[in-house]
Amino acid sequence: MNQNSIIFCAPEFHSRLEQAFPSETIVSYSNDMAACRKQVAALDNQDVRQALLLFKGVHHIVINQPVMDHVNLSKQNPLIGPVDLNTGPRFPDMSSVYEGSEGIIAVLGDDEDLKNFKEPWAHVTGGIWEAIALKHRGYKVEAWIIANLEKWISSINN
Repeated sequence: MNQNSIIFCAPEFHSRLEQAFPSETIVSYSNDMAACRKQVAALDNQDVRQALLLFKGVHHIVINQPVMDHVNLSKQNPLIGPVDLNTGPRFPDMSSVYEGSEGIIAVLGDDEDLKNFKEPWAHVTGGIWEAIALKHRGYKVEAWIIANLEKWISSINN
């Protein structure tokens, strides 16, 4: 984690992260698209252009893993609607949303064809919309799927 990162996290991680990183901006991701847009837009006044996303895995996540990509099967996208070209391009490049080329793929939503997916992946509870909106606005995004928050915090603090 870079110093002065903005941390987006699962709501259940929020208070613990505020204790561990009191000088960081910590925002819980939302399951409401309008709230997601508002939260990301509210960051425009800050000089920080680095974001960290901490996803909560849904099933069988046993170790903390970096995220290399995502699949948005939620049928929603924060970039649908009127565009302000001052905040980012109409069709941003989403080919490399996350920093780092190794890790797991975060999946929001479900589809029958996931059973045929060859890459390592895990369902997450949210945060994908924020990743899309942050990348659109020019943020560098690092992400982790968290199995053990305390272990992740201690790895950052060491």
